[in-house]
Amino acid sequence: MLEAKDEPVLRVPALRQVMENNEVRLGRTIRENWSTVLHGPSVVRSLAHSFEEHDPDLVITDFEAFSPRAARRIGVPVISLNHQQVLTETNYLLPARYRLASWLTKSVISCIAPRRPEHVLLTSFFFPDLKHPERATLVPPILRSAVRSRTPETRDHVLVYYNQTDGTGHVPQALREVDASFIAYNFDPPDDGHYDNVTFKEPSLEGFLRDLATSRAVICTAGFTLMSEALHLGKPLLVVPNGGVFEQALNALMLWREGLGRAVLGEPLSSQAIRDFLVQAPAYRARLADWRTCGNDDAVACIERFLPDADPAASRSSPAASEMRPVQA
Repeated sequence: MLEAKDEPVLRVPALRQVMENNEVRLGRTIRENWSTVLHGPSVVRSLAHSFEEHDPDLVITDFEAFSPRAARRIGVPVISLNHQQVLTETNYLLPARYRLASWLTKSVISCIAPRRPEHVLLTSFFFPDLKHPERATLVPPILRSAVRSRTPETRDHVLVYYNQTDGTGHVPQALREVDASFIAYNFDPPDDGHYDNVTFKEPSLEGFLRDLATSRAVICTAGFTLMSEALHLGKPLLVVPNGGVFEQALNALMLWREGLGRAVLGEPLSSQAIRDFLVQAPAYRARLADWRTCGNDDAVACIERFLPDADPAASRSSPAASEMRPVQA
C-alpha cells in the first residue's frame, strides 16, 4: 500500500505460523522460521544502519521482532502497538484447560515483543484491567478508512469466512442444513453440486467488504482484524478459533463473555451451533449498539504524547483505559 503511494518502504523479515487443517503446526512453524531467527542479528544491524540514516524520533512497531531491537541499538524510543500483548499486559480469567496454552503463548510473546519500550499501546475489542497502567494504554481497535466509511445495512445473508481452506469441508455441509442464506468466502464449491442457500465467492477486497457491511451476522475464525471490523459494523459474530492459536481462543472467549457473539470451542462448526447463534443474534446486535469499536483517535493521541514536538495538551484528549470501557447495557 505504501509502495503504491511512492513512500519509502524497508522490508523486514517476519516470523510466520504454519497452518494445516486450520491448526497451527508447531514443528513446521519452528522449521519454517529457523533461518530467519539465525539471521536475526544481521537483520537488526542492517535495520539499525537504515534507522540512523533517517534519524527518527520514535519507532512504532507492531508485533515484530527486529525493528524494536534495531531502535534500541541506536537509542531510539519504541512504542509497541499491537493486540497480541493484551495477553501479557492485562488481567483476565481463563478456564483451566487454557492455562498451559496461555503460558506457552505468553512465553513466545515475551521473546518477540520489545524489551522495555517507551510505551505499550494495546488495541482490543474487550477491555480487561491493565497490569501496569503507567506503561501501557488500552484503546479500541484501529480500523482502516474503508471500514469506517461504510454505512452498515442488515440484509438476509450471513457472511462466512475461514482464513484456511484445509480441513473445512464440513462447513459448507453445516451451512446447507440451516434455513438461512449464506455468502461463503475462501471455500471450495462442493463436488456434489449446487447448494441453494450458499453462494460461494472468490476473494475480493471490495466485494467482501460490501457483503460484510450488508450481512445480518458473520461466521468466521477468531482473528482480531475481521472480528473488530465486523463488530464496528454492528454484526453479531459466531467464531471458530484456529486450533493451537491461543490468541484466537482468548478473542472467542471474551467475545462470548461480553455478550457480543458466540464461540465454537474445541469442536467443528455444526448446523445446530449455527441455528442457536442465529436465534441469539438480535440480542448480540443490541449489545453492540453501546460498544466502543473504533480507537483510531485514541491511538493517535497516545502516540503524540511521545513525540518531541507534540502539544502536551493533546495528551489530555486521550481518555484513560478505564474511561474507554464500553457503556454497559
